[in-house]
Amino acid sequence: MAVAAVVSLLAAGCSGGSGGAGRDDTFVYLSSRGLVTEWDPARSYSDEVVVLSNVYETLTRYDAGTGRTEGVLATGWTSSEDRRTWTFTLRDGVRFHSGRPLTAEAVKAAVERTMRLKASASYVWDPVDRIVPLGTRRVRFELSRPAPLDVIASATYAAYIYEVRKNAGDYRADGWGTGPYTVASWRPGGENEVELTAFEDYWGGWRGDRYREVVYRAVPQSSTAAQLMSSGEGDYAGGLPPQLIDTLRGRPGVTVRERPSWQTLIGLLNTRKAPLDDLRVRRAVVNALDYEQLVTASRGALVRSDGIIPKGLLGYTADPDLPGDRALARKLLAQAGYGPGSGRTLDLEMTYPAGDDTIRTLGDLMTAQLRPLGVDLRVKGLEWSSAQWPLAKRKDPDERQDVFVMYWWPDDPESLSYYRNVFRTEKEISYNLAYYSNPRLDRLIDRVGALTATDPDRAVRTYRTMQDIVVDDALVLFLGTTVYQRVLNSDVEGFTDNPAYANVVFVHDLTHR
Repeated sequence: MAVAAVVSLLAAGCSGGSGGAGRDDTFVYLSSRGLVTEWDPARSYSDEVVVLSNVYETLTRYDAGTGRTEGVLATGWTSSEDRRTWTFTLRDGVRFHSGRPLTAEAVKAAVERTMRLKASASYVWDPVDRIVPLGTRRVRFELSRPAPLDVIASATYAAYIYEVRKNAGDYRADGWGTGPYTVASWRPGGENEVELTAFEDYWGGWRGDRYREVVYRAVPQSSTAAQLMSSGEGDYAGGLPPQLIDTLRGRPGVTVRERPSWQTLIGLLNTRKAPLDDLRVRRAVVNALDYEQLVTASRGALVRSDGIIPKGLLGYTADPDLPGDRALARKLLAQAGYGPGSGRTLDLEMTYPAGDDTIRTLGDLMTAQLRPLGVDLRVKGLEWSSAQWPLAKRKDPDERQDVFVMYWWPDDPESLSYYRNVFRTEKEISYNLAYYSNPRLDRLIDRVGALTATDPDRAVRTYRTMQDIVVDDALVLFLGTTVYQRVLNSDVEGFTDNPAYANVVFVHDLTHR
């Protein structure tokens, strides 16, 4: 259904409201695609976090509003002065869905299994040398280097505490987590992909008008999602295009919530493939774009990036010397033998995750901005897991794309993953899709994590040096920082959009009218 058709339907008077009779206790989360590809909480590293965060819990949770961690499965924690020994006190009365109690031994087993599997974001636990249970409700972590373990323990991925058994089974089955919900059904490819139901013995209780059921509904068409929200059949939708968001503002029964995220949109330049292996060409490309115009074209979906690290995280810099000098771009292209009058066109291929309307709009505008400078940018939307990522990881650099566009956000509320995952030297390519290697930057990346725990001011200066290296070597297009635009049923109360947990709704925190 076209956007115009939805606008017409809304204008005709589709009413908002409580979601219809019989589902007041059910929270309906609308997603543009299926969410779950991996149920194992130690291996999960994709969109299923939206579901798993309501089934599994972590020792702590990061509050982006206060910049502090708060207790979940842990009620308190202490650290040694050198930040290399941490002791957590566990919440009393917590049980796994199997009925077994949460103990220090269970915490040790879960974290050690996650570390052993080396999947997902297990690297966040790399500083941990030893885990020592101290009775049943206290557990000590001994580290090889200083680290902010209370923050690490709140990570979006790889920090879940789950029940480990000798014969690990199906993690969709009841019994593995401590969270407020258990999995009632999973229908891959189905409209109602996942259904959760209340865990009656949840330590947090079920006081008040809380949602006892959760449905994750796959709605590929944004226009259909907008219609469902307007008619009261959905309680939450994120990622709708701005033109549809505009049709929903002010409508009865619907609330639009917006806030800047920690999710940056970046374009990584292939440093190992001609012509972008030439630093002059890379600097020309990053300077040739009008970033303000790109952000304006996003119609509120993006704000201008200030650099690698977004606002709200340690190392954020509000006034970096970012590229954007088109006169310099022309000069550099001429030096490299390209541009108007040279007789040579600079041909570049840019890939992005298919289905993203914002990036598609930006891609069209980028093509138009670059054309007068003699740069022919071909933009391709590719399915992430089956096409875009495999293309980027081909052995032959000449077969890869020139520019790889993706969103990036941190695995835990630290800034390290913006550099460690994306710009540190890799033997086997994972997310360093600029294919960049710089021993000096590697050393700074390896050092800054410990500085975060012991000398935050020095860590900030180190992050600034790291950003200067990335900008000087022209590795990345700073295309913008996502503005979360959420559509909520007006009957939903208690919603907080926490950028530390991208797209996650902690449903037990909510109530309904």
